Amino acid sequence: MKSIYEALQIMLENTKTIKRVEIIPIENGLNRVLSENIYATFDMPRFDNSAMDGYGIKIEDIGKKVKLIQKELAGDKNYSIKSGETIKIMTGAKVDNSIEAVVPVEFVEVENEIISIPNNVKNGANIRPQGEEFKKGEILLEKGEVLDSAKISLIASLGISHIKVFEKPKVLIIPTGNEVKNHYENINQFQHFNSSSLYFLNETFADVTIGEIVGDSIEEIQKRIDKSYDLIITTGGVSKGDADFTTKAFENSGYQIKFGWIAIKPGKPFGFAVGENIGCLLTGNPMAAVLNYNIFVKPLIRKMGGIKNYYLDFIELESLNSLKRKGGRDEVIPVNLKDSKIELLSKRGSGMISVVSKSDGVVIVDKSKWEINGKLKFIDFTKWGEKFKEFIS
Repeated sequence: MKSIYEALQIMLENTKTIKRVEIIPIENGLNRVLSENIYATFDMPRFDNSAMDGYGIKIEDIGKKVKLIQKELAGDKNYSIKSGETIKIMTGAKVDNSIEAVVPVEFVEVENEIISIPNNVKNGANIRPQGEEFKKGEILLEKGEVLDSAKISLIASLGISHIKVFEKPKVLIIPTGNEVKNHYENINQFQHFNSSSLYFLNETFADVTIGEIVGDSIEEIQKRIDKSYDLIITTGGVSKGDADFTTKAFENSGYQIKFGWIAIKPGKPFGFAVGENIGCLLTGNPMAAVLNYNIFVKPLIRKMGGIKNYYLDFIELESLNSLKRKGGRDEVIPVNLKDSKIELLSKRGSGMISVVSKSDGVVIVDKSKWEINGKLKFIDFTKWGEKFKEFIS
């Protein structure tokens, strides 16, 4: 039985970034992953410009009265000055080399066209120099970054209209179980609705297809294993019961099963299959399936999709309450955030999907701890970084 660290390392070692890329307009770039670096196409600012609405002066004129000779708006022709002269210059307007500082309008006295300059002005004040933000050729965004609104705005500011991004990994969900029905079907008292598949469907970084529910049959499961997908996720049939056939179906289809159990609670039955593509074989218990999906499967999808950060991040927070537990396995405990602290949820059965919907994240408790309290490492499944790798090792 593999530890969390061992299982995740095996999975990541057997996962490769897909090589398929596409060119898309930046308007469609939200949550897409760059497949190449984005370089500055020019200096920013492109020229020295005024950071304020004010008056351009020479330093030798501080504390003196100077004559206003011109007004310059952003986009206008720029004007030069001599000692004893000033121009009124607006924010963003180009600053001529002859101007050594800009004094904000609120700091001067104006009488007709004579301007009184204060005596505490520093050389270069309120002038944004060319290239202050970035220089032409500088890497502004790196391959593997996920685009958000701010990054798309940055790309637009460079005059770039189209970008190269990785194609999203194609993921097939195969729900299994004679007792499982879709949420739009009628069920009897011995059946239940398929819920975890809908959780997987909303994966931001993959194109997900939910297949038809498959009964408890090796042959039927084998028929649904489609190797044209990058990743197959199954739910159900991975324990050691009489109707658990998923692992055998993948073996019969030529896959190598790297492991079938993880030392984690909930979610111990979990198989990882490697063949022409990859299979993640999750339990049918919805809470366990969802938690294992976040801890183990999402990192694979992120790595497949070219995202450079595919380890979960965490922060340390103080627990408001305490729970006792049985040791022996690392345990995932759903928690709620309250006033910058966490509340451990006592309800955490592997089949309790409602607990996931009501929690803000989880903590992962080491197998040696019998009582859970104090400072704990909180994971909300939305932050990604290298710290999780250190945490689980």
